[in-house]
Amino acid sequence: MFTKSRRMILVALILSALSSVGCGNTEGAVLIVDAEFDPVAASDAFGGVNESTTGIAQTFTVLNDGKFERFWIVLTQGNSADSGTIRISVRPLVGGLPDPALASSIITPIDVDTSTLPATLVETFSIFDVGADPGRDVLMGETYAIVVEFVSRATTTDVNPIAFVLGISGTLADPYADGSGAEDTGGGYALDPTMDDYIFRTFVLQ
Repeated sequence: MFTKSRRMILVALILSALSSVGCGNTEGAVLIVDAEFDPVAASDAFGGVNESTTGIAQTFTVLNDGKFERFWIVLTQGNSADSGTIRISVRPLVGGLPDPALASSIITPIDVDTSTLPATLVETFSIFDVGADPGRDVLMGETYAIVVEFVSRATTTDVNPIAFVLGISGTLADPYADGSGAEDTGGGYALDPTMDDYIFRTFVLQ
């Protein structure tokens, strides 16, 4: 349904380069792929972020001890004529859902101008480096969520989503068993009944 340009990302070369020099000025440290959901089939669904759906999240389980260093998600411009600002955080789970408090994020929240995102529904990873944020030590078995939230839009002339997060509806293969998609449509986060999982990949520095 959507293009697969993310397949052209030279993952092996990136990881090889990072492994050889370390990351975050940590001598001898190695960056490894940790949790991920990157299905063979193309994305067949997406969640939009706007004033009515204020948050989209993907929960995941940490596979390796280390420092949460980097994450990738498939994030594009929405179908709104407006651009705007979204905020991305990584939060622990409470009752299987993202902690509602932004302050719980293990990274400094990242504000993104949606006009800088890939074009609408182009399936390519957006890469976010965490850097030296404090509190990003993670342990195998811990659970977190990558959270994308609406902050504001440039004008008030259009209420369509200013950003899309791409994923799988549950009708295709490769379900991610260690997490799920969630959304906030008012009143807090709940599992998204129309979305199995959003596409993502996390990296841990060891």
